[in-house]
Formats: sequence, structure tokens, C-alpha cells
Amino acid sequence: MGDSDDAWCALAHRVEQFDADAGRAVHAALRARDRPLTVQIVGRAGGGGGGLAVAESSAEYAVEHVEMDVPGRSDPVVDGDVVVHVTAVRCPPHAIHPADRAVINRVEAGRMLVVLTGTERLDDPDAAVTAVAGELRVPVLHFSDTDALATAVAARLHHARRRRDEELARTVAGIAANPPARDAIENALDSLTLQGAR
Repeated sequence: MGDSDDAWCALAHRVEQFDADAGRAVHAALRARDRPLTVQIVGRAGGGGGGLAVAESSAEYAVEHVEMDVPGRSDPVVDGDVVVHVTAVRCPPHAIHPADRAVINRVEAGRMLVVLTGTERLDDPDAAVTAVAGELRVPVLHFSDTDALATAVAARLHHARRRRDEELARTVAGIAANPPARDAIENALDSLTLQGAR
């Protein structure tokens, strides 16, 4: 646990002394921030997403495999902190299936990575990756490039943690509290914001 985590916990306890309801709200916001991040591996049924080499779940994040476009079944919710969408390059080259495009377009670009399968059959695999990336405006990787995928997932997880920290600060700033608790919140937010800027 880092210094800022200690400061958030101390704030929750301090606010609780002045205003029990506000203190509980700060504790709830902390629990929401601290729940494990999720990395969703998404792909159409039979599309090869299950064989993707991604680091398995850890204390900091969980890996979920999600199949889309399964006959007779509603598509699951795609809401991971990081979404790795596995899709095949279709003929003509540099095209992807409309169902894949629809899923990719629904996810915030900052959470999305696309992994292309089938590029090894093309004359110029890198051209396919570049073309699809330009069209989708998200990072696109070769299925076989496990090092690049690990680096990209780690970067997305880092950004997801930052988003959680920002959401925590916004949530705590909006908590209704009596004047002493409000003073404690505002003083702590000023201090924590300065620590985060360093």
C-alpha cells in the first residue's frame, strides 16, 4: 500500500468521526476503486481468442474470456477495464467482420486493443495491421506478437488505475457531508491532488 492509499484510508476514518454517512460513502468509494481490474479477451465464437497468450489473473487484475455472436445466446456485456478483441483478417485483406467492428466501436478507445489472426497467410502482414489500426483508430497487434501484447496490456492497466484514482477523487469530492467532514475532505483532496501531480 502506497502513501496515497494510506492517506485515502486515513481520510475515510477521519470523515467517519465527523459524519458517519459521509464516512461510509468514502469507504464505499475506496472499495470501488480497489476492486480488481478486469482484462476481457473478446472474440466471436471459434475466432481463436481462447488461445491468446495473455498473462493470467493476478492479485491486481482478473482475465475473463468472452465469446460474442454465439447462436441462440445474447452477447455478454463488454465492460472490462482493458478489452482485447481478437478478430480475423477477412478477404479482401485489411477488412474485419462487421460484428467485430460493432463491438470495437462500443468500447472506449483507451480501453481497447485489437489482435488480428490470419495475418501469417498474407503477403504483407504488417500492412494489414497498419491498415486495420488506421481504420479503427485503436492499437492493432499480430496474434503471435506476445511481447507487444503484454506491453500494451500493461500500459492499458496503468491507465485504468489512473482512471480509477480520478473517479475516486470525483466521487469523494461530491459526497454530501457536514461542515467539519467537508473541510476534512477538501483539505485531503488538495493534498492528494498535489501528491498525484508529482
